[in-house]
Amino acid sequence: MAPVDPKLREAEIVAAAFGLVAEGGIEAATMRRIATAAGATTGRVTHYFDSRVDVLVAVVAEVDRRREARIAFHAGLEPSARLRAVLHERLALDSQRVDEQRVCIALSTTDIPELRDELARQRADWDHLVGSLIDGVRGKPADDTTAIAIVATVDGLSLRLMADCTPRTRRDAERVINDALRAVRLTD
Repeated sequence: MAPVDPKLREAEIVAAAFGLVAEGGIEAATMRRIATAAGATTGRVTHYFDSRVDVLVAVVAEVDRRREARIAFHAGLEPSARLRAVLHERLALDSQRVDEQRVCIALSTTDIPELRDELARQRADWDHLVGSLIDGVRGKPADDTTAIAIVATVDGLSLRLMADCTPRTRRDAERVINDALRAVRLTD
């Protein structure tokens, strides 16, 4: 029998936990349910992850990895187009991104310090990225208020899209982003 790649096994466990949290919140992601969803035993899960918290932190890190991969796709665009594309990538415009939002919301409501810390790190990275993209468009440092307003707009639209992800709402969200960027003179 061929040896099992540990990274593949870890990815299967994280994917199982991700699905459970996206569907039923943090309460659904017990070690037993994670193991069952991954087609494994609880012992196998604990072989790769010391605790449920470690699995959940890996789930949040997976959301970040997915987002970063989508955002990296736009690296070659001119600054204004890249800013717009990156903001659109963060919107919950499809089922995968809706699930990512559900996972982040579910895990951000816990009192687990490791999860709060990882989510805070990701938020700070997101805020910094948006600020640096705005700087690139303007050619000078942006004021914090502009970046916060843009991030808040995207976050609010993503919550709206979680409840109603119809084609019309998706188009409206994209239009609102474009209008917000025009309002602060970040695009034509």
